[in-house]
Amino acid sequence: MDVVDLWLLEVAMELPTPLHMLAEPNPHVALHMPDDPRFTREELCERLSFLSERGFIRIHEMPDGLEELYSPEQISRAIDARRPRSYFGYSLTPEGGAAWEQQARPDWSRYVNAGEEPTPHGAPDAWVIEAASLEAAEEELRFHETLGDGNQPVHASKLGEELVPWQVTYWKTLPRGYRLRYTTVPVARDVGRMMAAPARAPWFTRTRL
Repeated sequence: MDVVDLWLLEVAMELPTPLHMLAEPNPHVALHMPDDPRFTREELCERLSFLSERGFIRIHEMPDGLEELYSPEQISRAIDARRPRSYFGYSLTPEGGAAWEQQARPDWSRYVNAGEEPTPHGAPDAWVIEAASLEAAEEELRFHETLGDGNQPVHASKLGEELVPWQVTYWKTLPRGYRLRYTTVPVARDVGRMMAAPARAPWFTRTRL
């Protein structure tokens, strides 16, 4: 695999990725990546086809389409085939995940998945953190508490549970993890604190472009 292949695996490492986002003028911006390999559409379709034929990714209609695409021509047509409630995208297979791990050497003990959960209208804002340990989850909550984003965690609302096994991503499972749920109350945003928040230390080696 070359650098483009590795970059494409990294893009879909956490979530399946819509094909049309790869065809944006600056795909790294749409995908929240540091940079992109500056490929042409033809090159993109060829690399996706290469990965699909070798079983590293599945290219299919999202969210649950069963038909898989393999040829560059099929993939090129699929990039433009956006519908109101569906689109074509790609996801890593376990083999693709293992190929990414071999290059990226992730430290899953430091991986944290955190975000806001949908709640009924009028209910307090709810958040969830998943991490390899209670300590890592609590550290993430403390980070949220000091971030100044306008959502102040309520410690009395914390509910934790052990995850055995832990479905870390859609393709990766670990023997054990921890989930922490909590609610927040609105406070004034502190833009200065948000801007001064320290950068997260990388938990895997990014593809060098």
